[in-house]
Amino acid sequence: MNKRFLLPVLSTALLAPAFLAGQVYAEEAAAPAGSSAVVATPATPTTEAATPTSAESAEAKEAPVESPKSEEKDTVILHTNDVHGRIVEEKGVIGDAKLATIIEQERAKSNQTTLVVDAGDAFQGLPISNSTKGEARAEILNQMQYDAMAVGNHEFDFGLDEVKKYKEILKFPLLSSNTYVNGARLFEASTIVDKDKTVEGDEFVVIGVTTPETATKTHPKNIKGVTFTDPISEVNKVIEEVQAKARAEGKDYKHYVVLAHLGVDTTTPVEWRGSTLAEALSKNPRLKGKRVTVIDGHSHTVASTTYGDNVTYNQTGSYLHNVGKVIYKSRQLLGNPTQIAAADAKKLPANPTVEKLVKDIKQKYDAENAVEVVSNSPVELNGDRENVRVRETNLGNVVADSLYQYGRTGFSHPTDIAVTNGGGLRETIVKGKPITKGNVIAVLPFGNTISQIQVTGQQVLDMFEKSLGSILQVDKDGKKVLDENGQPLLEPSGGFLQVSGVKVYYDTNLPSGKRVLAIQVKNRTTGRYDLLNLAKTYYLATNDFLAAGGDGYTMLGGAREEGPSMDAAFEEYLKTADLTQYEKINPNSRTISVDSKNFSLPAETPQTNAAANDATTNVPLTYEVAGQFSKKAVVSEKALPNTGSEQSIFLLLMGMVAGLAGILSSRKPKLK
Repeated sequence: MNKRFLLPVLSTALLAPAFLAGQVYAEEAAAPAGSSAVVATPATPTTEAATPTSAESAEAKEAPVESPKSEEKDTVILHTNDVHGRIVEEKGVIGDAKLATIIEQERAKSNQTTLVVDAGDAFQGLPISNSTKGEARAEILNQMQYDAMAVGNHEFDFGLDEVKKYKEILKFPLLSSNTYVNGARLFEASTIVDKDKTVEGDEFVVIGVTTPETATKTHPKNIKGVTFTDPISEVNKVIEEVQAKARAEGKDYKHYVVLAHLGVDTTTPVEWRGSTLAEALSKNPRLKGKRVTVIDGHSHTVASTTYGDNVTYNQTGSYLHNVGKVIYKSRQLLGNPTQIAAADAKKLPANPTVEKLVKDIKQKYDAENAVEVVSNSPVELNGDRENVRVRETNLGNVVADSLYQYGRTGFSHPTDIAVTNGGGLRETIVKGKPITKGNVIAVLPFGNTISQIQVTGQQVLDMFEKSLGSILQVDKDGKKVLDENGQPLLEPSGGFLQVSGVKVYYDTNLPSGKRVLAIQVKNRTTGRYDLLNLAKTYYLATNDFLAAGGDGYTMLGGAREEGPSMDAAFEEYLKTADLTQYEKINPNSRTISVDSKNFSLPAETPQTNAAANDATTNVPLTYEVAGQFSKKAVVSEKALPNTGSEQSIFLLLMGMVAGLAGILSSRKPKLK
């Protein structure tokens, strides 16, 4: 290369990073900030290598063999999953009385054969259902004359004896092909449903399968001695068993329905997912030319799709927001999977028989809720919206302590930190009056369960930055609203965390994402609060909503161990807790708002967490730093060069000098 061009080339190379940095920064600044969407339902199915056929293509898929006369009728499969005790109709919830009407109307249609099934988790959930351990809802399902149901993981929540009792109460088969006790199946693996015994060839082979995640998604004592085998292997084994028996009897079944409480969560092992099962069944040569319907549950996903030439997949979401409906026209191998939404069901009349059952259950439940848990509350436990969504409150402390208390012995590993979102606390408990079961339900009305997940210290830090990330409150004149300590108050956020077993120091004067100054976690061994270790793993107890990444807590998620309903744990804690320890409504003792300009960690901190600590003991603590995270930006996902940074200016100047030198050199006359 000619030397006179060397310096300009070098100058360009030196200038490029500065200009590129400015361009990246400008593009980043111009891009709109992404909003943190509340996680209401999990993502759509992850099918890995599967190539699902669109549901619309079902019209074109026909059986390669001549259909029996029964297929001149349409075939309709109505299904539910993950109802979790939603007996009563509410906004967005169909309720059992309207569900009964939907079933009744579909069965009344003379041009179709109708099968009604459930994919599990029918009984546990809302307190109204939990109050009878799901038995009252089992009677409602009998009234609606379901044809079959799969066993979900939450069917075990009231213990193994109760699961066995469901088998006695239900007048239809409770199915699970892969649940074993002492080497034998605990439930029927399959059933043959014959809707019209005068017609041959219209029978349904219905198979049930349960997620092996049940081993960690109910209390270990509830499944003592129970094992869960591989779902796909077991379903294929049952298909082989059913077909062998059918051949011996001279029969050939053409309709297979798999009730799969497996789900499609990305945290579920691929081989245990409902989508993987559906794909595998589409490749099973034993099912070639036969209709296969996979009705899934567990992940609370709304999903409708098809696989290969003959497998139709449907899942309704959860909580009776929808009723699933799969329609097969005559000779079709692929069905049309759809959903009947709560908005569609709202205009329907209630089934009078089921409506009376629901009314009787509710009246009894309301009477039971008048039962006193605490004879007289010595303090007001404040659950006002503008309080629990903004800062630490005594009600938030009690509820978080109840989670921490359960987590001491309720999970396979003791809980390190307990949190719950302020948006889930819906009522104040007044001073000087009894605390009833009804009050407990009013505080925690959503039927959430306790979940425990493993998190790193970095995830804990990110979680609290998210919790404390709201904009600041201002009055009508635009001035910041201050708390009693002179610190700016955050705008209310349902994701504000109430905590136990941890102390979080923060300054609302700092920018969102950089407000956390220090985090201390109670050491279960020493009894002292230690600084959070970003690389360490901690056990976090919370509600199932947050554990799945709800309220924008996308840093959470992963495999989780599940406990009882939150209201049950809260009620048990209230029975023995010394509520006088919670007298101060806004104690500022766990999520601690401070001015970072004057902040230093205290040399001695009394342990006042009633559940997480011995309330009578003060443990001296020593610290080496004043602000644990004060010297680093802790939330940004990628470091971008600053257009005004010293590095960029240096590169720019060097490039300019080199460029000028190159130009002068190129204009220098040649030597003769």
